[in-house]
Amino acid sequence: MKVKHRAILFPHVPFPKLPWKGFLAGCFLLFFFLGILAANWVGQEKLLQYGMLNQYYVGQLAYAQLESGAYFLFLCKRRMRIFGMTMLFVYTRFGIFVLPGVIGWHAFSLGYLFVNALVCMKFQGMLLVLLSMFPQIIFYAAAYFGLGRILFGEKTELSMPVGIHRYWKNPRLFLLVSALLCMIFGIWLEGYVNPVLLRKYISRIM
Repeated sequence: MKVKHRAILFPHVPFPKLPWKGFLAGCFLLFFFLGILAANWVGQEKLLQYGMLNQYYVGQLAYAQLESGAYFLFLCKRRMRIFGMTMLFVYTRFGIFVLPGVIGWHAFSLGYLFVNALVCMKFQGMLLVLLSMFPQIIFYAAAYFGLGRILFGEKTELSMPVGIHRYWKNPRLFLLVSALLCMIFGIWLEGYVNPVLLRKYISRIM
């Protein structure tokens, strides 16, 4: 007589869904911490010798003549190349890897730069790094936040402000155009406003 073996059924435990905002914030914090670890692994001596925030080179920025128009075009090429690639990928299945990867790379660079600034210029260097991100970081974050809503957001979340839905029938297109405008305005701030703030701060501390 054959004995039938019954499969052991484990109770189904539903896992809570991680909100996409928390997921992207977690990626940012993780790679920021990895950037700090990488800078500490490089070591203080190499950071002082080859670091980007050497006091001599930073001091030269206060007297450097910057062509704002050419600098703006340079930033457009660099920033829009990465943003445009990310913007295309959010409409594909690969966007779930590309968007966190781009955010993670920026976070990693920021963590590495913070340690570099702390080693080379102490507290003043950290303030310099923070100032180098403002005010454009607000609009850059808004632009990538818009891409995150396109990629992860549900249809119920893609609601537009009152009155705009009369002209924009596609909420995702509205988010895409808004993200693009935020990115362009952020580049303009980085090219024209941020150098003035940095020059004033560097001339004050040097």
